[in-house]
Amino acid sequence: MEYYFSLQFIRLKRWFKEIGISPILGIAISIFVFIFISKLLFIKTELAKWIYPFITLSILVNISNSQYKRLLKIIYHKEKLRIIRMVENGIVALPFLLYLLYEKEYLIALILWIAVFFVALISLNINSTKTIPSPFSKRPFENIIGFRKSFILIGLLYFILFKAIQVDNYNLGMFSFGAIYLVCMSFYLKPEQKYFVWIFNDNINGFLKRKIIDAFICSSILMIPALIGLVIFDHKNFFLPIGVSLIGLIFLVSMIFAKYASYPNEMNVPQGILFALSIWFPPMLLIVIPLYYKRCKQNLASILE
Repeated sequence: MEYYFSLQFIRLKRWFKEIGISPILGIAISIFVFIFISKLLFIKTELAKWIYPFITLSILVNISNSQYKRLLKIIYHKEKLRIIRMVENGIVALPFLLYLLYEKEYLIALILWIAVFFVALISLNINSTKTIPSPFSKRPFENIIGFRKSFILIGLLYFILFKAIQVDNYNLGMFSFGAIYLVCMSFYLKPEQKYFVWIFNDNINGFLKRKIIDAFICSSILMIPALIGLVIFDHKNFFLPIGVSLIGLIFLVSMIFAKYASYPNEMNVPQGILFALSIWFPPMLLIVIPLYYKRCKQNLASILE
């Protein structure tokens, strides 16, 4: 069991090094970002105390996928595997639990703590071969994989949107609407194998155009119901969700360019900082998009041409 957790720690350190940052600094940045986002969530909405446990349990369910469990079952005895899952779930949930205690949500923290270990117990017996259906065709694999990994989060954001409309909180609704776009952008974080780029019988511009069109179609499928809901909710401010949609599509283009500007590697820290700054200050996209596009052509030239 000790070997398993030491191996996970080594994998974490290697991941930080691969993206161009020291593990200590990476952990420090992760803690800061976690606290910042958590504080922002509790400031923005009173539903945060319920959203928080839902996010935690969603993460635990995702790391308990069937392939992962089958591998552990081969290596470890059932009782030891149960202990590993409990400890692992506890480590993952600990930051969320500590922040709930900081916000003095003691009862919810207690319920979440019990649920964390309950998930570890039931995850050992889940044996489903069913595939979660997606609203997309087979071609844009990023969206299919991303949707199946994030469908709980997307459902949560739609629930928040519905509650925002119900309690007449337009700002919270817009927050949820924009967050769905961020989820769509996250579908393009992981680079695929070179083979899945090489099989495109097209040049670089045609390849990127196909990726952008697929991203626009798939993100629109996820966004249109929310857009219609917000327009009906406050038709006088219909231009706001439409404006957010247009900006979201531009950011989606920049995300695709950022992905292939680092290809075949993941986005490194300098590129990540530049992209984050462009989100904070959108006019920077006028510089970022051409820069990423130039790097895309350089990285894809040896594969597609």
